[in-house]
Amino acid sequence: MDSIMQSVLSYINEGIVILNTDRTITYWNPFMEKITGKKQDQVMGRNINEVIPHLSYRFFDRAVERLIADGTPAFFSAAMHRQMIDSEQKVNLKMNRLKEGSNIAILLEFIDVTNQFLRIDQLRDAVRQLSSLNNELKQKEKVIEKLAYYDQLTGVANRALFERYAEKYIKHAKASDQMLGLMFVDVNEFKSINDTYGHNTGDKVMTRVASMLTESIRKEDIVCRYGGDEFLVLLPDIGSYENYWAIRKRLKELADGRIIQDGLEIVLSLSIGVSFFPDDGETIEELVQKADQFMYANKNTYRSR
Repeated sequence: MDSIMQSVLSYINEGIVILNTDRTITYWNPFMEKITGKKQDQVMGRNINEVIPHLSYRFFDRAVERLIADGTPAFFSAAMHRQMIDSEQKVNLKMNRLKEGSNIAILLEFIDVTNQFLRIDQLRDAVRQLSSLNNELKQKEKVIEKLAYYDQLTGVANRALFERYAEKYIKHAKASDQMLGLMFVDVNEFKSINDTYGHNTGDKVMTRVASMLTESIRKEDIVCRYGGDEFLVLLPDIGSYENYWAIRKRLKELADGRIIQDGLEIVLSLSIGVSFFPDDGETIEELVQKADQFMYANKNTYRSR
């Protein structure tokens, strides 16, 4: 081989092997020495299948036969053909035919992609870590949202979330000319419950009231803890007064009477006021005020018993 050509092949950053048609090695560049650990003087004149046993597999053998016969090039990827050199090195293999007159040789190019595989693995690890971090952030966002928009004791909506929904639903009611209801619910004598049974039991009673409200309403309705012992219930597209009375009846059946909490028998009673858009107000503030007035009228009736 021309000395200049040998020098060029020596500096190429991939393994270059040239074979005769009988598959004996006629050239083995320094990069091949590096990736195989086999020196040129150890492999010259030997059959490639002896030096690199993996190439004795039938699919490689057929590729070489086609290459010699008609010049069909071949490519084998490290992803599909592992341990072509050894368990550590990952290489792609390109096969081409060299022909000058009647002389034919086989050019093998071993392209080391070990670092590429390492980078791919690192990238996969990075993607997994990012995915895990993203899931953590989503969980934290849910926690933050819960802190921002939900009452920490009862789990129902707080005022901030109620206002968002209320604004949305009253706009919809105005645009579609639909009735919207607003219930103002107060737990009667809740201070007495706290004073008699303790704040821990009082908190549990408040949580049960929130659950009773949630059980009584429709899926689209919104329960909000408005104050210490007060709740608002937004009833979008209530349709008719009869639908409100059905909700109220379910709630009274659940909430009015004696309940057992922490082994204690506690008298529970609710005062309820209701207002409707558009009859009782055009804004949420007006509806809350009107429902509050009706609730206090109901509470005064309860106190006068």
